[in-house]
Amino acid sequence: MRIAAGALSLGLAWLMGCPEARADATFALSWRSKPGVPACLTEAAVRRGVEKKLERNPFTDREHADILIEGEESRASGRFRARLTQRDRGGIVLGARELDADTCASLLRTATIVVALFIEPEGARPRQPETTSEPAPPPEEAEEEPIEPEPAMTGAPRRRKLRSKPAPRPLPTFELSLGAGIAGAIGLLPSPSVSVRAAARLEATRSRIGFEWSGGYSLPQTLRDGSVRGTFSAIDQQLRACVPLLPTSRLTLDACGGVFWGAIIPTTSGVRERKDAWRPLAGPLGALALELDQRPGALRLDLGLVVLPLRRELYYETTTGQQQLFYSTGRFVGFVGVSGLLTIL
Repeated sequence: MRIAAGALSLGLAWLMGCPEARADATFALSWRSKPGVPACLTEAAVRRGVEKKLERNPFTDREHADILIEGEESRASGRFRARLTQRDRGGIVLGARELDADTCASLLRTATIVVALFIEPEGARPRQPETTSEPAPPPEEAEEEPIEPEPAMTGAPRRRKLRSKPAPRPLPTFELSLGAGIAGAIGLLPSPSVSVRAAARLEATRSRIGFEWSGGYSLPQTLRDGSVRGTFSAIDQQLRACVPLLPTSRLTLDACGGVFWGAIIPTTSGVRERKDAWRPLAGPLGALALELDQRPGALRLDLGLVVLPLRRELYYETTTGQQQLFYSTGRFVGFVGVSGLLTIL
């Protein structure tokens, strides 16, 4: 209601500067968003809102319209903004108005009211039609118009209040999310492995560049070769930075790069040298991550590859005295995982 009142006041203030009656003018409407900005409203939604408010269809096609009303949508500091411009057939700008709202629904209400006032200003100024017939009454009406200044006076404070309400939001320029998930990997343990994971993500709210940490424990696997037996599990951590490739309002594809480090945890019998010592691992990683944003939560799917410059190998000695490879990590570790995140800050 506050945004609607503000839009009504802005529309009345603009119309006070346009004394020419346009009852016989025809109108066309176009609506678009700036390149790279996710659309909040559509032209069809604005049309429906205006038609419902005026209880008729006031629009014609662009080629036959006397006045074209153009709306261009943008984003700034997490707010929804739009610029409404009126042009005649020659392309001359007749007027423009900037709109500002904190939600898509509020922007739709504001745009509907302002466009309706552009088309039918008489609906907001009941005494306007009398300006051409009697010279004396119009000055009286202008003087006794306490109603018109009053909305303008009350609209400005309300608009300032709407601007001041989200002022604390820019302070946290980052969002912190925590979550958990599950992942599968090949090349880490003797056979394809499953790990349970904890995750944290710190995201810059304006650029959507994210910094992620995750830690996991790979469930143990047992390997036997004659009298030699070994049970292997693993722990690991990943630290990476992610840049959005295809950002939308709900679905985002990120490209991520960072480092992987961890250790193989063996429990063996019959294996030579440091048989139960942890084998550390480290290497660079790259990944693609697809995120479905359902504020305050998100679902994230990861597909990545780790390069291990140093492979970890375990040998045992045969009855003939030869060294036999029992288990080795791969040169590459591929992984796929899914996790759920919840924004807490």
